[in-house]
Amino acid sequence: MKISNKILLAFLAVIVIHILAYRFVFQNIIVDQLKTDRHEQFLLGKEVAERVSFNEVIRRSLFKDPNELKELTKQLPEDLMYTIVVEDESGNAITTKTSEAYNAKGKGSKKVIAEYSIDRSAPVEGRTVVRFYTDDYDILSSKGVTMIIVYIYVSLIFIGIILFIVVIRWILRPVNELSRVTQEIKMGKRDVAFSYQSTDEFGQLFRYFDDMVEELTFVEERQQELMAAIAHDFRTPLTTIKGYASYIASGRVTDLERIQKQMAKIEEKALDLENLLDELQDHNQWMGRFPLNLTRIHIRTFASNIAEEYATRLEQSPISFSSKFRVSDSLHMEADEQKLRRVLENLLNNAIHYNKPDGSILFTCDMGNNEVSFSVIDKGDGIAEEDLSKIFTKFYRAEKSRNRNSGGTGLGLTICQRLVERHAGKITVSSQLSIGSAFTVTIPLKQKKTPPDKPLPQD
Repeated sequence: MKISNKILLAFLAVIVIHILAYRFVFQNIIVDQLKTDRHEQFLLGKEVAERVSFNEVIRRSLFKDPNELKELTKQLPEDLMYTIVVEDESGNAITTKTSEAYNAKGKGSKKVIAEYSIDRSAPVEGRTVVRFYTDDYDILSSKGVTMIIVYIYVSLIFIGIILFIVVIRWILRPVNELSRVTQEIKMGKRDVAFSYQSTDEFGQLFRYFDDMVEELTFVEERQQELMAAIAHDFRTPLTTIKGYASYIASGRVTDLERIQKQMAKIEEKALDLENLLDELQDHNQWMGRFPLNLTRIHIRTFASNIAEEYATRLEQSPISFSSKFRVSDSLHMEADEQKLRRVLENLLNNAIHYNKPDGSILFTCDMGNNEVSFSVIDKGDGIAEEDLSKIFTKFYRAEKSRNRNSGGTGLGLTICQRLVERHAGKITVSSQLSIGSAFTVTIPLKQKKTPPDKPLPQD
């Protein structure tokens, strides 16, 4: 049940309790108490009347004589609301006497709380009916009613306080639970658990919080692996550079060709370091703002330049490289050429790093419905099925020992995905272990204009 519904039901319960309590008190306790009070007053009056022959007055009088009324007034106080009706033997009213209190109330609503009938003897046979009345004010001013009302209010306040405490404790319990878990996470604990289990909004919030903690734990683990990987990836080329530089500086190598080969190795390792730094720099940009510099790009020329660069690079490699472009020679697109090139180069570099010694790479470009697709297909190691859903997560590296030897921070594909998304495109992957992988980048031909300083969405 939702929290709003629970609170609503709690207040409705309070209102219903109020209504039922007032109904019970006013229709039963107060009225019954008043009837008892009036009956006791009448009995007391009757006892006094018997001492002064009040019954005789009632029996023999028609109350038309002022002296008779005066005598009656002595027996019944005028502060009581009552009427005395003298009826003949047929039940017709002969005379009606009302008290001053009754007349003072006017024609407002009055309730008969007691009625007494006294038979009358000759000379005028019939009966005399005495009726006692009350009204709301009389009820409230009656004996014991004030205390009863005070009791009702105190009871209702007490019930309200109890319900309030119950509702507040019910609300504060999950809040305190969330505060406790938050403090534990702040202190570095990650294997936290909520004791509060429910299907309401708090229960849903805690499930989302659990997911967030799980994701946080995953990212922290990847960051730790990243730091270890970066340390290794920097140390390996630096060690190589240091070794070759020291060897050349020692003067023990005089063969120019050998020196050139060692200098080429130094340059190669320096480029590896540069690539690592580029990834980290791109990540820092991605965490901040990532504006696009949109230009009009001739698609076939753009793709051909990339293909020629990698064909030249792999000329002496056992890995074969080929390309196919199925796009019109007049086709253009709007994109940030530098960033789109960065995406494709990253995919091609991965295809080289994770390929088999005698593997192959196919680079394609195809035209779709107002969009263009670039694909990088390799016959390399492939990606395990359980890793496919995680490869775009930052700091994630499939087969970590292999990747450590190959270099990389685990940020490349994450940055690629963000760059493609900034172009309103998408990047997909299909792969089979030991068979190969296929990455496809799809970009619309025309971009919607966005503010140049709009930040990328954060994880």
